[in-house]
Amino acid sequence: ARSVMPFSLDHGNDAQRNVRNLNLMNGGDTGSIDTNDGSSKSKPTAVIVGLSPTTEESVLEDLVRALYKIGYPNVVTELTNGESSTNTQGPEYRYQYSMATGMLKLLSSPSTSFDPPRWVPVVAGEENILVANGWSFLDPDESEPASAFDVDAANDEGLYKPKWGSAEEGLNDENASGVSCDSLSTLGYDLTPMSFEQVQSQADKLLLSLSRTVLLEGKTDPPNEKQTNNGYDFSGSVRQTDIQEGTFMCAIGGLPLFSSLQLSPTTSSSGWLSFSLPISDDHILHIQPKEGAADKRIEVICAKSKCHLGHYFGKSEGYCINASALNFVPKRSHDNVSLRSTPVSWRNLDQLHDSPSIQLLVATLRQTMQMETIVLGAGCFWHVELALRRLPGVVSTKVGYTGGTTTSPTYQDVCKKETGHAEVVAVRFDPTVLQLPILLDCFFAMHDPTMVRSLGNRAKETGQYRSCIFLSNKQMKEIAMQSLDGCAEQLGKLVSTEVRLMDTPMDDWFWPAEERHQRHDERTKGNTGDDIISTLSATQWLKTYGRRADSIWGTAQTLDELSAQEDPRDDGMARMMI
Repeated sequence: ARSVMPFSLDHGNDAQRNVRNLNLMNGGDTGSIDTNDGSSKSKPTAVIVGLSPTTEESVLEDLVRALYKIGYPNVVTELTNGESSTNTQGPEYRYQYSMATGMLKLLSSPSTSFDPPRWVPVVAGEENILVANGWSFLDPDESEPASAFDVDAANDEGLYKPKWGSAEEGLNDENASGVSCDSLSTLGYDLTPMSFEQVQSQADKLLLSLSRTVLLEGKTDPPNEKQTNNGYDFSGSVRQTDIQEGTFMCAIGGLPLFSSLQLSPTTSSSGWLSFSLPISDDHILHIQPKEGAADKRIEVICAKSKCHLGHYFGKSEGYCINASALNFVPKRSHDNVSLRSTPVSWRNLDQLHDSPSIQLLVATLRQTMQMETIVLGAGCFWHVELALRRLPGVVSTKVGYTGGTTTSPTYQDVCKKETGHAEVVAVRFDPTVLQLPILLDCFFAMHDPTMVRSLGNRAKETGQYRSCIFLSNKQMKEIAMQSLDGCAEQLGKLVSTEVRLMDTPMDDWFWPAEERHQRHDERTKGNTGDDIISTLSATQWLKTYGRRADSIWGTAQTLDELSAQEDPRDDGMARMMI
């Protein structure tokens, strides 16, 4: 049995709940649904299911009004308390309200010539829906007459698919960026073991012949020869004022192993470099001696290259390491040649502020690495930032405003639609980990670049939410234009994305947003228990944020199943890709 509260535009039926109580008679639009006779009972009926008897009157009014406005002449609400039933005549189209999306979703419909809308917005106006729900990426479809947020249309239009991310091509992360996120260390470094060929290739480029025999053959530096592979001499006493601050990297693979702050006082009296601790426990491996072996020492090898470094003598004496197995990168160095390895993920590095050695490593990386910055806009900057931060090689992000005519705008200023500024995310990234073409491919895949959503303004280069790219050098612009042309060619449509080369310092044209907007979703959703912040490989990222039905979501049925898994904490962004 079901308890039904019917509503009808036929307000002469006193047995039904009178629509005048819903204030729907003024301006009620019956839309385009048509039937062959004049009886409202034989016309299509929309049934709203799954409502609680305690549902507020104002909520009921909004739901019913939404269905009337798209043309249903009869709307009934089915409650869940199991009371007596009321039968309806004519075909029934069952809808359920989705809190995650703020829309009514079609659950079932009879086989008729009428093709009902699958999603019905409850809040009037597309822009209001975006604002009310905080959705992120630009809407893939604004032309569908029945529902501006139709999921099927979203799967058919503007679906840019980078070739390296196509499932049927059998491509993987190595084809995209050459990095993996399956074996990240505590500090965000890729610990995937190097191949024999990779080790041999880097060994051929070592600066000291001694380094090769130590690293590959397990030999030992002559006593008191404390010179690193790249020429830094640590002979003599330690803790002198002339000892530079910096980080010791493995000479093959470049994994950071020890910090100058961890040099032991015994180094001055020892014939080799001595360290109290490694920079991270998972960056080195201890190899126990075989049973019965004459040499009882614990060998120390690099976790990535598996090359010999030295020995471990327990907590009291620490690590005795061959200097020739290491490269030393000073804090204020520009020697990026010795910096063979950089973090894939910067998340833990940003959080481990209490460790002086980690602080020194971060300072060394920032001073030595050649990083690039690009500013991207694809909708609400809260969600765009969260998505982009999960790409490998992204060092930092900052949300803000640019592209307009005013200086130092506030969020309130931008929302008034008078400044011409867009909500954007400034992305600082490591091009050795995340190549610019890969980053741009991900940007085009995360939203529909063929449509212009500008909070009411359809003209290109206007509006708070729009597709845009801002760059600071000509080479980056050339790459961006190539990516844009490739996207347009694949889609067979004009791309509305604005690409602008800025010829002045970034401080002159990018204004950071207020602090409450920085890393908003990470702060507000990161404690839900779901992993929404971990770094993903490029192909994993596309599976999460790329709007590509065939290679990511699978069939339309797959999307339906995902949509059915409602979660009140979910704003619908990942599934709806709006």
